[in-house]
Amino acid sequence: MFHKILVAIDGSQASANTLEVAAQMAITHDALLIVAHALDEGLLPARHGGEALIPKVDAKRVWKAEGEAVLAEARAKLDRPGLRLETLLLESENERADDQIAHAVIANGVDLVVIGSHGRRGIQRWVLGSVAERVARKVECSVFVVRAQH
Repeated sequence: MFHKILVAIDGSQASANTLEVAAQMAITHDALLIVAHALDEGLLPARHGGEALIPKVDAKRVWKAEGEAVLAEARAKLDRPGLRLETLLLESENERADDQIAHAVIANGVDLVVIGSHGRRGIQRWVLGSVAERVARKVECSVFVVRAQH
């Protein structure tokens, strides 16, 4: 039924649970699992007063290294027979994580997105709406939302 499944992770415990659900779905459907991590530059620390907190180039380098580490950890956790796996680090200076994920879905011919109901964004979820909700509104394929365990 599904040939390509994209799972969006952010390194949180909730996304670790989501990753496991997506891996089992990929094995069940003999699908390629694309593990994606989006760098949302809108969350980069910018300025305090008139001074830059940290040079943007340095902040981007740190965030990219952290994103690569999140993907490497996911790849290590998912090293199991019967699972075909790719990782994808998404980055853009102009797009939020949900836009990056939506574009990756189209670019990779994904037919199922697996995403957690909660991630690292905390209170921002209540103000702006969750990344999961925005992704579901933007993609034309099915979206499976994994509820965070409390």
